[in-house]
Parts: sequence; C-alpha cells; structure tokens
Amino acid sequence: MERIISTVVVDILPHASGFLFAELSGKSGEEDKICFYSYEQDKQETFPITARTFLTHKFGEDFREVIDEIGDFISCDAAPLGKNGVAVVYASGEMFIFGAGGKPVWQGNVSYQDCPVRDLAVDGKDVWCAVPDAGCVIQFSPAEGRVTLRIGGSASSTFAEPVSVTKSGDMLYVCCRKSQKIRTIHLPDYDVRDYRRFREPVHKFFKVGDMEYAVLDSGVYKL
Repeated sequence: MERIISTVVVDILPHASGFLFAELSGKSGEEDKICFYSYEQDKQETFPITARTFLTHKFGEDFREVIDEIGDFISCDAAPLGKNGVAVVYASGEMFIFGAGGKPVWQGNVSYQDCPVRDLAVDGKDVWCAVPDAGCVIQFSPAEGRVTLRIGGSASSTFAEPVSVTKSGDMLYVCCRKSQKIRTIHLPDYDVRDYRRFREPVHKFFKVGDMEYAVLDSGVYKL
C-alpha cells in the first residue's frame, strides 16, 4: 500500500487513466480555495486541470445546467444514470435526478428508517447507497421513488457505519468507516465478505483497470 496524495482531498473521481481530485488548498477571502488535479497512473504524475474538466467528468456535458440547479457541486456525490442523465446525492439524503440536457426529472430526500443515504453506485436503472446511521446499504429505484432492497441494518454487525459504495462487475464494495473495512456484496446472491481492512477509517474505494485506490483519513492510497 502506497500513499500517493497526503493533502486534503474534498472530492475524487475515477476515470479511464487514473483519477481527478479536488484539493483544499487554503482560503480565498472567507471562502475555501479549491484546486483541481488529475493523477495519471501509468506515469504516476499529478498535474493541474480546469474546473470545467472536473465538472464535465462529474456531471457530464450539461454540467452548467446541473450546478445551476444544485449549487454546491463539491460536497455531493454524482454518477451517470441512463442516457445522458446523472444522479446526485448529498449527505443530507437529498437526491436529484437529471435527464438529457441537464433537465431535472426528480428530486427528493432518500432515507431508510429516517436515516439519510450517502454516495451512489448505479446498477442498471437503480442506484445503491450507503446509510451510515442505519448500518446498511439500500437499493433505490428512481423510477419508483422508493427503496427496493436493504442489506444489513442497525440490529446486525454486517456494516459498521458504511459511508460509500462502488460497483465493479457483479460486486458492490462498501467502505465502513467505523470498522475500518471494505466489505463486498456479491450481487447475484448478496453474499457479504471482508475485502480489505485498514488501521484508520476508510472513506472511499475505486478501481481503475487493474489498480485499486482507497481514500483514508491520512490520504489517498494505491493498494
């Protein structure tokens, strides 16, 4: 395991040759100053990029229409959904679904047992989300506007404060902040197993080709 970024990363997005990230780099007046970078894994190099490049990758070509609607474009999670659409969710559980052209098609607060969801992983027409305060992950149907499946729960020890989800193939990877683990769900049969364990909280996990990355308290690591 190798740490490749030790600064404060406030957003991170995998892409075909590595990942893009937004870094907190001090204050500009009374506001936080955010700078944007790309990490290229083949060259193991980091270089600055424009906010436009970052936002296009996060929200698609219609990012201007999306951010005009949502405002805060850093502290949300986003994922492509359907044809030229994107799903956006905040830690409050507020979720937006945008269609082609950045047109809003649905907005609401998504929760399980009054606990808000976090993060997004698209699975066909549905999305998976983590529910930290309820100790579970849920499958949510934007078309039906309801939770269709739950795995784990406050009465079980399956997931200890799950904060993010990533889908790769038929696996869902769940980062659990409290237990400092990544656990997997094999989606064909919903079998849950340990995948990685750390010595500090883990916040996000993703794959780029054969490489795996994790965001921990102390930085971004290549696993």
